[in-house]
Amino acid sequence: MGNLISNKTIERVKRDNCFDFLRYLFAFSLILVHFCTLTDTEQFWFISGQMRVKAFFTITGFLVVYSFLRRKSIRVYCWKRILRIMPAYITTILLCYLAGYFFSTASAIDYYFSSQSLKYLVANLSFLNFIEPCLPGLFISNPYGPFVNGSLWSMKLEVIFYMLVPLIVFLMRRSNKTFIIAIVYTLLTIYNHFYDNSVNTIIYFFSGTAILLYFDWFCQHIKWIFPFCIIYMCLLFILDYLYLYYIEPLVFSATIVAIAYYCKPLNFLQRYDNISYGLYLYHFPVIQVLVQYKLHQYNIYLTFILALIITLLLAIISWYIIEKPMLQRNVN
Repeated sequence: MGNLISNKTIERVKRDNCFDFLRYLFAFSLILVHFCTLTDTEQFWFISGQMRVKAFFTITGFLVVYSFLRRKSIRVYCWKRILRIMPAYITTILLCYLAGYFFSTASAIDYYFSSQSLKYLVANLSFLNFIEPCLPGLFISNPYGPFVNGSLWSMKLEVIFYMLVPLIVFLMRRSNKTFIIAIVYTLLTIYNHFYDNSVNTIIYFFSGTAILLYFDWFCQHIKWIFPFCIIYMCLLFILDYLYLYYIEPLVFSATIVAIAYYCKPLNFLQRYDNISYGLYLYHFPVIQVLVQYKLHQYNIYLTFILALIITLLLAIISWYIIEKPMLQRNVN
């Protein structure tokens, strides 16, 4: 492991935390935000889409780099990542393709064998969802658009970040980790300053990584770091001052990690299997089907509960039939 993280950090990261609770919280937030968007309903949830994306990539940067540092080789790391994301992801794409016909206005021949369907399969299976996000005759009457699964846009970024982890670790082992963190964070901040048209997800991924690499120091000074982060985020909300945003990714990521390790009453979900990945994968097409039949026009709240129940059932099935068996495979 070189000197990037200490044995004390390894033990500290493994101790009780509420990352599972946070994953569920942000997965629920994603479902609610997308439900409000797809049904053209005013959003009433306090966690925005941007906040959820920031938190997701912070957690990913913290835990995935930790996972890499504990693996015996890059090959083992890659196989673990593949087994974690690919089986359920491929199943989602194929299931939407196969089952989508029953909700499509196209004929069976046009639906299953058209160039659009082939393009959909190739693009989505290669994480290039933006190339062809639609299937023939599917969801064409929906007000938001005929997108099969609009939430999958972040998967390509996640895969890219997985691929960057070995390079980041290599550079830090060959040089000084503080120097590499400072250089990379500065470059990402400059990019944010000139191209700030969306959430720059990689800077939150990298911020989560930075906190992991200084986790011993972080834990020793948490009593003043956490209050500082809360005050800083409040000032940012009140003042909306440009220069405050330069260290916002680090402050936000520190807040998420602090909550994960120092809100002990939220640790109760750690003993159970986590199905939040399935919630992320399946909720969008489920909501699109319900919108197509205009169920939300009869009762918006019951439609949301129905969407949540169906998504939950699909996520449970996905976990026990696909994800968990693959994760239990021995990779050496």
